[in-house]
Parts: sequence; C-alpha cells; structure tokens
Amino acid sequence: MFQRIITGLDEFRGIPREANLLIYASFFNWAAAGLLWITLQIYLVLEGLSFATSGIILTVIGITSASSTLLFGGLADRYGRKRFVVLGGVIASFTLVLFAFVGTNLPLLVGTAVLSGLSEAMYASSWGAMLADKATDAKRTSAFSLSFFIATISAAVGGFSASILGLLKNWYAVDLVTGHRYLFLGVALLSLLGPGIALSVSESRSSDADHRGFHIIPKKSRRTVAQYSLAGILIALGAGMVIPLIPGWALLKFGVVDDVSAPILGGVNSLVMGFANLAAPRLARRFGTVKTIVLTQGSSTAFLFSLPFSPNFASASSIYVVRSALMMMSNPVEQSLLMGLVPPEERSQASAVTASLWRLPNSISTSVGAYFMGLGGALYLALPFFLCTALYLTSIGYFWSVFKDVRLPEEEVGLAVPTAT
Repeated sequence: MFQRIITGLDEFRGIPREANLLIYASFFNWAAAGLLWITLQIYLVLEGLSFATSGIILTVIGITSASSTLLFGGLADRYGRKRFVVLGGVIASFTLVLFAFVGTNLPLLVGTAVLSGLSEAMYASSWGAMLADKATDAKRTSAFSLSFFIATISAAVGGFSASILGLLKNWYAVDLVTGHRYLFLGVALLSLLGPGIALSVSESRSSDADHRGFHIIPKKSRRTVAQYSLAGILIALGAGMVIPLIPGWALLKFGVVDDVSAPILGGVNSLVMGFANLAAPRLARRFGTVKTIVLTQGSSTAFLFSLPFSPNFASASSIYVVRSALMMMSNPVEQSLLMGLVPPEERSQASAVTASLWRLPNSISTSVGAYFMGLGGALYLALPFFLCTALYLTSIGYFWSVFKDVRLPEEEVGLAVPTAT
C-alpha cells in the first residue's frame, strides 16, 4: 500500500517550478470560491430572499461569466495571461467583501453578482492556458491533476470554515447572518495571497508571441473546440439544475442549515475529490484519456440518479461525496485533453470558448432547478436530478462517439495526436 502511494506521487515530480507556483497560488483563490459557492445561497435565504431569487443571483454570476469569458480569452492571448489571472483573483476577493455588506438590496446584489462573474471569467479564460504553457506537454496531465487536488483541498478549507458559524452562534451568540459576514471578510483578505504569488510567475511566451490580431474564436482548432463544447453544454445543463443547489436542496428536504451541511458538502466532499483525483494521471495512462473520462463520468451518474431517494441527510451526503469524487476525477483529464488538442497560441481562446459555453447553460439551468425545488414536494425536489441524469448520459455517449480514437503524446509514444481542424 505504501509503495503504491509513493509510486503514485512520482507522477507529480518534475513539474516545472513556475507551474507549481501557479498551482499553489490557486489554493487561496479556490478557498474563497469554495466558501462562496457552498454558503452564498443559504446566506441569501437567511437574509430574507426567496429560494428562487437566491437562485437568480447565482444565475447572474454565471451568465456574466459566460458572456465575458470569450472577450477575456481573446485579450489574454494577445496581451498576456498573467494580468488576467492576477486581476481576476483580486476582484474575486473584493466581491466576497461586497456580498458580506450589501444585504438584501437587490440592485446591489445583482451588481455584485455581475462583478463576481467578471472576475470568474478573467480567471477561467487565462489560468488553465497559462498552466498548460508552464507545465509543458510531458507534465501537463500531472500538473492539471495536482492543480485540481490543490483546488479541492482549498475548497474543503472554505467548506470547513463554515463550521465557524456554529461556534460563533453557540459560544458568542452571533447570529448566522452576521457570522457569514465575518467569515466572508476574513476569507476575502486571505485569498489576496493568491494573486500575490501569481505576480512572481513570468508571462507565457505564447501570449507574448502571438500579436497577429485579436481573435475571440480559435481558427485552427475550431472543429475540436466545437465538438468538445457540445459535450460540455449537455453536462452543464444537467449539473446546473442540481450541483449549485445541493446545500439549498438539503435545507428544503432535510432542514439542514449550512453550519452543518457546508463542512460535509463542501469540506469532506472536496477532500475526497482531491485525494481521488491523484489517481487521474495513472488512470489516463492505463486506460487512455478518453476512456478515463467516460468511465468516471458514467459511474458518477449512477450515484447522482439515486440521490433523491436518500432517506436522510447522512445517506444523501455520503452518496453525493462518492458521486463528486467520480465525476471530478474527469475534470483535469478533460482540461489536459483540450490543451493537448489545440495549438499553444490558441489555448486561452479555447479555454474561454469552452468555459463560456459551459457556464452559460449551467447558469440558466440553475434557475430552472431552483424553480422546481422551490415548489416543494418529493416530485419537484427529485425532478432536477432525473433531468440531470438524462443530460449526463447523452453527453457521455456523444463524447465517446467523437473522441474515442484520440490519443495524447503522453499516453502512447509513437501515436500521433489527431490535428485540430
């Protein structure tokens, strides 16, 4: 057992220094994001917003991110990716502070949500492409796997930090709304360390080299990006109906508030996802990148389908943790696949297009899921899960039909990677 662990860790040796700096800088950004996504909806409901309205705030964040990611992707490829990684991290910290103090003022909440979406777009369109440049082809899958491990550990820290709310309430008689505000402010300040570390990383050469014009849509890899995005859209539509609403669903179905649910659904869940993810590079090399994606996503879908039949929060949270670990194991492998199939000078554009075409349907379907869940009753609480399952299975089948013959250089020496056209 110990030898297997040591062998598994060998996958992450030799990752270039600047790639490691980017990965560890992201810890602080993801801690803030993890806290926000696991607590924001319940915080807004506790503030006095309806469940459906709180879902709309999440939708505004997503639509803003989706609609601006393409712009930032083109700008990042032309003018440099680092500035958008740093600026995105700084603005994200600022929006966490704003959420703590704007209360239930709907125009201010919407404005803060827009700003949060812009920060997410800046980061999403640039960070993955910058990491791919710094990691090199030989260590790209390992670097994305390690980065996802760090992201899930930091998200777990964000989730576990919600347990402070219970301590503040029980020991110091601080109500949950005020406790959320203190917590948002503290984590926002800590998250500024992320962009500070990213400042020490040099700009990507491919970003400096390609000044031939401003492009939002990649030209060389257009077909590959379109095929990859279609599979992502289907996943996004399904996930949006359920995943962002899981803490709220637990509140409606079991009466569990986030001082209890967040440490499990955010903390424990993220830890399990992170450690399970460490096996992703070995699985990708053993079974192939595409087979690994299909197998992990398919297995996860079975657990997702069973979730609404859970009799209590303990069983539901256990099923959800297993589902998340399996589904998220495919995440770094998918990112590595995309970065391996597009030319380096189009990586930010490709990241931006796929992120935008994932985020937009995901955000729209969040409102749909929130509407159904807000109606109450066993049928409406379960319906989003069933719709999500159908969309997941459709996406997995399409993805396999399109990419089943793809091989990356690190999988098999001597097999050429299909050129992106």
